[in-house]
Amino acid sequence: MYVEHLHLPRSFAFCRVWGSNEEHDLHVHDCLEIGIVLKNELEYRFNDQTYLGQPGDVFICRPFEPHWSFAQTERPFECILVLFTPSAVKKIPDGNQLLQPFYTAQGLQPLIPAGTIYAQTIKQAAESAMKAQEQGADKWVTRQYMHLIDILLQVNQYAKKSQSIDNLKLPPTEIAEVVGYLLDHYQKPIDVETLSRQTGMGRTMFFKDFRMLTGLSPNEFLNRLRVQCAMDLLRSTKESVLELAYASGFQSLSSFNKQFKRYTGQSPREYRKRD
Repeated sequence: MYVEHLHLPRSFAFCRVWGSNEEHDLHVHDCLEIGIVLKNELEYRFNDQTYLGQPGDVFICRPFEPHWSFAQTERPFECILVLFTPSAVKKIPDGNQLLQPFYTAQGLQPLIPAGTIYAQTIKQAAESAMKAQEQGADKWVTRQYMHLIDILLQVNQYAKKSQSIDNLKLPPTEIAEVVGYLLDHYQKPIDVETLSRQTGMGRTMFFKDFRMLTGLSPNEFLNRLRVQCAMDLLRSTKESVLELAYASGFQSLSSFNKQFKRYTGQSPREYRKRD
């Protein structure tokens, strides 16, 4: 498994991808990703789960979740990848709430089937976004951004619907509210113990339910968000490592360096110098 560093020209990008009979190593990367299969079959694997993607299927790849793809036959596949960073939705009202399905370990499978209205709407939006770019339409970047928001809304609606249909046992709404709070405030000092008390839940139950929802402890979740923010700043600014460590929510350079290397396998300076 390796960490792939994707170089986005801005905080989001739509990419048309073709391939045949090619296997990609199990890998993780720092972007959030949505894959829409357009032609033939494409196999996706997420850790120990494997899905055979058909045309119209949509796959949700969470940041730092290992995934792998493989074209099983010699027929070339075609898909559209939607890649974005958390900063892409930072300036829109309740934008960070659109990211919740990408940080949820329970209640949403990676596959949104082609037969659902959600996948169909996502496919239509992605194709329109690619068409605007490929034809050089007027204000095509703005058009793509509008399609990105529409796609994220569809993912959120599907997430809520699938949780209801599957009758999954989900943690209390207080935990989802904490996740939303962390998404909105991760760049500021946060006392997880205080958050725990504010939910009115016992500490043990709070940590248990938080891990049930996200697959991580609150501190792990917080550090992951902050590392992602730092990656974005390393790509897009010339701020010093110390400055962007504080801007990302870390309280010390040593803590930042430790967490950054834990999640990426590189130091911040090595990450910035990559080609």
